[in-house]
Amino acid sequence: MLLLAGALLACVPVLYSLHRAREQAMQEKFAMLDGLAISLEQQVQAAINLLEQLRTEMRNSGEDPCSPAGIARLQRFGVGSQIVEASLYLSGRRVKCSSSGLLMRNLLLGPSRPLTEGGTRVYTQVAVPGILDKQYVVIEGGGYALLVYPDGLVSPYARDDVALGLFGQYNQRFSARHGEVSNNWARPFPAGQRYERFVDRKAGYLVVRRLVAASGTGVVAATPLATTHARMSQFARWFVPLGVLASVVILVLTLVLTRHHFSTRTQLLRALHKGQFFLVYQPIIDLHDGTCTGAEVLLRWRLEDGTMIAPDRFIPFAEDAGLIPLVTRRVLELLVQDLRGFLRSNPQFHLGINLSAHDLESPQILEQLQQLLQDIGPGCGQLVIEVTERSLLEESSAMEMVHAIHAMGVMVAIDDFGTGYSSLASLATYPYDILKIDKSFTSTACTDEATRQVVLHIIELARTLNMKTIVEGIETPGQAELFRDQGVMYAQGFLYSRPLSAAELLAFVTLHAAPPQPGR
Repeated sequence: MLLLAGALLACVPVLYSLHRAREQAMQEKFAMLDGLAISLEQQVQAAINLLEQLRTEMRNSGEDPCSPAGIARLQRFGVGSQIVEASLYLSGRRVKCSSSGLLMRNLLLGPSRPLTEGGTRVYTQVAVPGILDKQYVVIEGGGYALLVYPDGLVSPYARDDVALGLFGQYNQRFSARHGEVSNNWARPFPAGQRYERFVDRKAGYLVVRRLVAASGTGVVAATPLATTHARMSQFARWFVPLGVLASVVILVLTLVLTRHHFSTRTQLLRALHKGQFFLVYQPIIDLHDGTCTGAEVLLRWRLEDGTMIAPDRFIPFAEDAGLIPLVTRRVLELLVQDLRGFLRSNPQFHLGINLSAHDLESPQILEQLQQLLQDIGPGCGQLVIEVTERSLLEESSAMEMVHAIHAMGVMVAIDDFGTGYSSLASLATYPYDILKIDKSFTSTACTDEATRQVVLHIIELARTLNMKTIVEGIETPGQAELFRDQGVMYAQGFLYSRPLSAAELLAFVTLHAAPPQPGR
């Protein structure tokens, strides 16, 4: 599974590099189209600016526009311009006079677009007498107008790989076009919008549109999607090798992790088979008389070379590798080997056994615990199963399992209390017999008032729920005195003893046994 996940993950950099190459190629093409659209917009705007200059000069001159002097002035505006064919003076929709003399006199213009926000009006599809193969556009403002050949606006920017067009925002018709221009691109702009870029996948084009608000004219620049392929290939020469390199790195890491995973799994199985696991026992002391009343069972792993592996390193891996049922079974087997005779002779001695989240979801644990009780036999002591809040949160079936364990006559303790997220809820839900106060509280209870208050509330809560309390991590007499004064019965920690072997535990219990009662 890990190898498959790594292989799939290794594909991501290559796919991403191809995606980046495609995006880069499209962004470059859109930037080119933006430049062309802006140039077309500037051409249209230049015609509008020229019209404004014409109107201003003619009005300031005070001359009759159709007088010889006025016509001469009109003619100056039609000379030397690449975008203007003639300058006109209109009366209504009729040309009264122009810089072209009699050619356009009395020419009646057709319907116009509505007046734009710039105060201009545009007449499209204007035919000039004697010129049958061209259609013109007239831009008018305040009676003065310019005759513009729209194809002349587009032709300077014509390219084989680009489609260009000018259209009316109001009539949605193209007045000039170059290349394969879709009529759909002449649709009106949304309200307040004057620019857009998009991919027309149906037509197969990248499209940029701009609106020249002063004239109500829209400009279009488009290029076929196919033109991005060659550029994409060029970018891919850079991106794909990087993606392949990243994929190789991921595959190598996956192989290393996979090898480590199976290597560690093999080591765990070998440890189970070779007997490298063993148990130690942390004594639990009665705070009021100093007797040893129980112990917590702790698992240790010693390699053949004597190296010790800490439980916080191998237990999580055993859980992830699905080996925790085997590890738990080995713990119970070792417990029987170590203490069966002692437990039969000391039926009140408590033994705390830690169960993981995976144990609580496995039906095997009930059979294993039942087998443990049978193997020890009559007077098997007071068995305590210790579970953490985290393990209860992780498994939805935990509640049912904890109740089943409790029904077997096995006590249940909540370990590391106060370090999880649902302490109060779990206390009210699960059949706990014992509450263990985590050593993180113990270490600062004597020096930090806030921690002290939290500890006092925990102790009171346990007392209210008729739960026994064990405090972990006692290292100083002051800590022991604090908890003893608060009515806590039991404690464990280095103040009393480090974890002991089975033989050491038996000697420790004898040394810390209750003194014989007088007369007995």
